[in-house]
Amino acid sequence: MRDEHPIPGADRVVDGVRLHVVRHGTGAGLPLLLLHGFPTSSYLWRDVQRDLEHHHVTYAPDLLGAGRSERPAADRYDLAAQARLLLLWMDAIGLEQVAVAAHDIGGGVAVHLAVQAPERVAALVLVNTALHSDVWLVPEMAAIAAPVLGPVQLQALRVVPGLGRRYLRWQIARGLRAEPLTERELAHYADPLLSAEGAAGTLRLVRALDPDAVHAALLGLRAAVPPTLVLWGEGDPWHSTAYGRRVAADIPGSTYVVVPDAGHFLPEDRPERVAEEISAFLAEIGTPATAGGAQIVGGAQPAAGS
Repeated sequence: MRDEHPIPGADRVVDGVRLHVVRHGTGAGLPLLLLHGFPTSSYLWRDVQRDLEHHHVTYAPDLLGAGRSERPAADRYDLAAQARLLLLWMDAIGLEQVAVAAHDIGGGVAVHLAVQAPERVAALVLVNTALHSDVWLVPEMAAIAAPVLGPVQLQALRVVPGLGRRYLRWQIARGLRAEPLTERELAHYADPLLSAEGAAGTLRLVRALDPDAVHAALLGLRAAVPPTLVLWGEGDPWHSTAYGRRVAADIPGSTYVVVPDAGHFLPEDRPERVAEEISAFLAEIGTPATAGGAQIVGGAQPAAGS
């Protein structure tokens, strides 16, 4: 079940930029950092945070260029820089070590974070996350990144009445298998994106994405692999379950779980299942990983090319 009401967050200035973070929960378990993808925000994780509130303190930041965080003009948007900023934020609030659960491009930030400071990342949960340079960017993001078409497209989505909201609703609906977003839910994603400042930040964020750097970080992760769960919505229209299995296979010892009746935006589709999987996985940290690669869990193994 989804609750359309947001959880209040707070701003903190870190390294000269304003970062908006939603903190929730009182649990004594390992603190959990939740990273959103594109074109969402920390709002994506609201129900997962509620479901985990008695087990873990959770922190869901808006990445720079998204949600309520700042959209600086400077070059601060690439995923490695976002990871460095989060490490500084952790220092600022005295957070020594976290588990990181991340969706979509947030998973790229998470992998950079684990490579930059392996002692700070106790576990990884990657949710429908593309990490290989040959699968980036999906066509919609490539269009935004285009030198001429990108700004024109964003301007049209912003100024033509209703166009931006209809387009965003359509794109998110493609990645959902549950009920469609309500108007209030859509507004929490659309409003920050469709302002003049929001559109400029979106353009900077998408243009800063570096598939080769994320792929290199994935390879670098093998030097010190934290316990890792790869969680995949079975109906992802952009990245199939076969690709999810590839991600898990490239992270030694990881566990791969396919969630049926769910799409790309898994924390929206099945927040209770995401919370259950994260909670169970973190409870088992310290159990030796299965040797020889990823474990396949959660129903039938996906066929090649599915």
